Amino acid sequence: MRLPILAASVALAALAATASPMKPIVHIAPATIPAGFTETTISIDIHSVRSQLLAAAKSRQHDVTLELDAEAPRSPQVFYEVWLSAPKGKQYNVGNIALYGAGIRSEARGEFHPAHVQLFVSDALKLALRHASTRTLNITFRAKGAEGGPAARSAEALKIENAQIVIGPRQRE
Repeated sequence: MRLPILAASVALAALAATASPMKPIVHIAPATIPAGFTETTISIDIHSVRSQLLAAAKSRQHDVTLELDAEAPRSPQVFYEVWLSAPKGKQYNVGNIALYGAGIRSEARGEFHPAHVQLFVSDALKLALRHASTRTLNITFRAKGAEGGPAARSAEALKIENAQIVIGPRQRE
């Protein structure tokens, strides 16, 4: 009777020992994109972790992600494109933030939870950090209307918290 429990415990311990945890590398201060804005850029000083970020972005064993929690009091009636770049470099689209129920306080059923967003940024980081002098990254949030049309103005402020750049085990091919 004890053998199956012991075998399961050993298997779980082995799995835990081989799993690499997610490692936050850069913590980003909370930010609010005010209602009516079409674009907001956050600058992040990465000079102390630049080589670590670049090595992970180039690695086939790791992914670098931008993780954040987003919320609004009511629907902002837009989605936000997220772009990553060096200060004067080309911008690279890393994904979107779209709040449809999740992350909208007025639409919460029961306890409210912000929308958690995970964007893979490895490829954009490799390109943005290709010049050794790059010590800062810009993250730009650009409001867009339905169908990805021209820039739109959000009806509500978008609050971004718990944002960080994270290195973790490879999750995609």
